[in-house]
Amino acid sequence: MILQTGVDMVDVTELARMVELSGDAFLESSWTSTERLYCAGRTDRLASRWAAKEATMKALGQGVGQISPLEIEIAAVEGERPVLVLRGNAAARAHQLGLDTWSVSLTHEDRWALAFVVGVGSTDDEHR
Repeated sequence: MILQTGVDMVDVTELARMVELSGDAFLESSWTSTERLYCAGRTDRLASRWAAKEATMKALGQGVGQISPLEIEIAAVEGERPVLVLRGNAAARAHQLGLDTWSVSLTHEDRWALAFVVGVGSTDDEHR
């Protein structure tokens, strides 16, 4: 079994400042339209999703530049667990590592947002 983890914490206040300074360009380059719609301008929700994107990149052993934040999406329905969706280079890297099952946990409290991501796969080379 293969197990990869990543964790990241974001300062919600700092992220709010970045959104204010950069506006739509930053929002559109960092969160998918589905994420932006779900977050409805709530910086705490944006921050927890940014933390999840960073945590996923850590689990994949990659960084911004190698993987676009838009290739990692946190799909959510109010009251249900978030679901990690990978596309493009993020999905290719997960496949390369043999990771096919993902779990993501998000939280935010006051000034801080935190995400923990776990990727699991088989060591069976057939799947890679």
